[in-house]
Amino acid sequence: MPNILVDKELCNRCNLCASICLMGIIQPSSDTDCPSIPAANEGNCMLCGHCEAFCPKQALVLDYLREEKLSYEEEDSRVAPENLSLYMRKRRSIRHFKPEPVDKDTIGKILEIARYAPSGGNSQTVQWLVIYDTEEVKRIASLTVEWMRSIQGTPHPLSPYVAHIIRGWDLGLDPICCKAPHLVFAHLPYSEFIDDRTDAVIALSHFDMAAPAFGVGACWAGFIRMAFDSYEPLREALALQDKRMIGYGLFFGYPALQIRAVPRRKTLDVVFR
Repeated sequence: MPNILVDKELCNRCNLCASICLMGIIQPSSDTDCPSIPAANEGNCMLCGHCEAFCPKQALVLDYLREEKLSYEEEDSRVAPENLSLYMRKRRSIRHFKPEPVDKDTIGKILEIARYAPSGGNSQTVQWLVIYDTEEVKRIASLTVEWMRSIQGTPHPLSPYVAHIIRGWDLGLDPICCKAPHLVFAHLPYSEFIDDRTDAVIALSHFDMAAPAFGVGACWAGFIRMAFDSYEPLREALALQDKRMIGYGLFFGYPALQIRAVPRRKTLDVVFR
């Protein structure tokens, strides 16, 4: 595991890096030495990067993917609250798409943002599957409808609602993916003891919120996620590695319609204690 590399000329030995370390593994500076991670503690580093992110002198760097370090001036990243408020409030679930595909470079840029999403213990276990081919998206949607046919008349909680969805599919509609050109899934390590998809949902939320900045719209693919959990043909079609599971997914593409207003929401209900 990595250590921290300290520029002795920049370091003022304030020891903020040691006090802010979540794992408490950084040894504070002394009169003669700068802060460091003792070899016995290196295995406990969770690669969160707090030490370098909060260093007021930018005197240290975590010895991990150093070429990816982003340095910036505060004004470069500042967003006016009113602009951020409008951007987030006008976010919509998109269900009408243009047929043309989103270029892979644009998808990659959105995923680059999403990979910075927080994860439990900074585990960074989320991986991505993009179903880029539109015909393959249709096949995934078709398999989801097959799953719905299989649960009709069963105790499954969705059973009373699938007849309408199946009827729409049989009429040539697409109530599963809304004829979106692409699908993206965030997948996680499988555990038979813990069914926690939080990290995938957080990562996809970053994708969902970043996408409109690139002219891309998305909607949550809940039916596919439910089908994946119990329908083997769909699991085979997605062909994840062993011991991986779908956390959640989005279907996405270029919106066919323009958003022109922000609908109302229920009045804020909050309690401060």
